[in-house]
Amino acid sequence: MKKVISILLVIGLMFSFCACSKDGDKNKNKVDLEYYAKLGQMPEAKYTLGEDPDTVIDGLNKLKEQAESEHEEDPNHNHDHDEQEFLFEIVQGEKNVLLDNGNICYYFNKANEDKGISYIVNYDSAFGFPLGTVILEVKNALGDTKLTEEPLTEENAFFASYVLDGTILKAEFENATIVFVFQENELFATAIYNSNWKN
Repeated sequence: MKKVISILLVIGLMFSFCACSKDGDKNKNKVDLEYYAKLGQMPEAKYTLGEDPDTVIDGLNKLKEQAESEHEEDPNHNHDHDEQEFLFEIVQGEKNVLLDNGNICYYFNKANEDKGISYIVNYDSAFGFPLGTVILEVKNALGDTKLTEEPLTEENAFFASYVLDGTILKAEFENATIVFVFQENELFATAIYNSNWKN
């Protein structure tokens, strides 16, 4: 009798662990995009939508200077090569200015500079999704979020218009729009922007 009870207890524990594991996997990658849209934020980016461009420029210049200083002061580092530890470049466009920080790029509209940063692009992991995440996994993790799936064009993802066989998932909210860009169904880049971008 004790053996039967022990076996039943073991089976019950096995099922409870399996159930917990499945629930954990379901909730593990859930992302509340509306929360980030309200904040105008991409969690991996240092600055947010609406941030004063001068603040972003000053902050990125300081980080670049600090990285260059630490690089030069390292006595164990071989300096006989061309390398850039920290990328920061300002690119003036006709209507917009790009603050290029390597994997993360900040844009502002010249006509709306007083309204701050209006477009952020991340060419690395974003909202917890690593590069290469397949489109179906992103859709599943976004759960009930209303998404529009479209072929990639210059209009809906100007920063990746050179991508072949591109698709975007777009989530539009009152404060901001979030776009996931896929190349051959794998995550390539992510962006968040607000209405100041086009005005």
